[in-house]
Amino acid sequence: MTTIQTLVFGLVTGCYLLVATIGFALVSRSEKFLNIAHAELISTAAFITWFLSTRQGFPLLLAAVLAILGAAVLGVLIGRVVYWPIRGSGAVVLLITSVGVVYVLHGALETVIAPGVYTLNTAGEGVIDIGGIRIGAYDLVIVAAAAASVLAVHALLTRTAMGLRLRARASDESLAAARGVDVSQVSTQVWVIAGALAGVAGVLLGLRGALTTDIAFDQILLILSVSILAGLGSLYGVVAAALTLGVAMEMSTLIIPAGYRTAIAFALVIVVLVLRPEGISGESVRARAA
Repeated sequence: MTTIQTLVFGLVTGCYLLVATIGFALVSRSEKFLNIAHAELISTAAFITWFLSTRQGFPLLLAAVLAILGAAVLGVLIGRVVYWPIRGSGAVVLLITSVGVVYVLHGALETVIAPGVYTLNTAGEGVIDIGGIRIGAYDLVIVAAAAASVLAVHALLTRTAMGLRLRARASDESLAAARGVDVSQVSTQVWVIAGALAGVAGVLLGLRGALTTDIAFDQILLILSVSILAGLGSLYGVVAAALTLGVAMEMSTLIIPAGYRTAIAFALVIVVLVLRPEGISGESVRARAA
């Protein structure tokens, strides 16, 4: 495989990681804790897409839309029913609670879907050849979804009243409430957006390859890697971090076995933590965790 072809694969991987992480980063910045269950929402959306398209015969696009809506609804239910009542207990309690949510969602998934390997029916995918560089039609979908997600979140945060309220709450919840911001409503909006983004990532995950009921474990490790590299909670640093990790993981396969791709991501994060603890965005991971 040529270096340029591998670089293209790396950019596609980075675009997927971007979509998978941006909702996680939004919750981290707004709700002030690490929602480890985010990856389970991604996995759930992937399997909803698989079930509706493969078992129920729904068109793939309709299955994807329903999966995204389902993830958004599930995300806001978890956020409001589980996390909101204990929001004053601190980030550590919320983090531990999110681990419990992981086990509940994973158990529910394996109750409905037997453990195994599943794939979407993507046999009709075309391949585009550009100057000898081959890229699948679904790879282009991933790139387009990443671009659309970033632009949509950027526009939301910088061009809308909702975004202004969200940024105000993320900066200082007490001050935002004193200025008339309905922090409860803003929290609901955050969970809806993060859930929908997890749904998009789940659909893309299904398009990328085989699914297993344990796939969320690998996903959360990569999401955390991107978040740490970006600067924990940074929305805009996620773009550079996701693309950097995606390219590094894929390019490493030119010199080492492909099974070590994830190890490359962790190695890069370790180097960044040693040399630049504040991450790409310049925002201290330690300060965000405090």
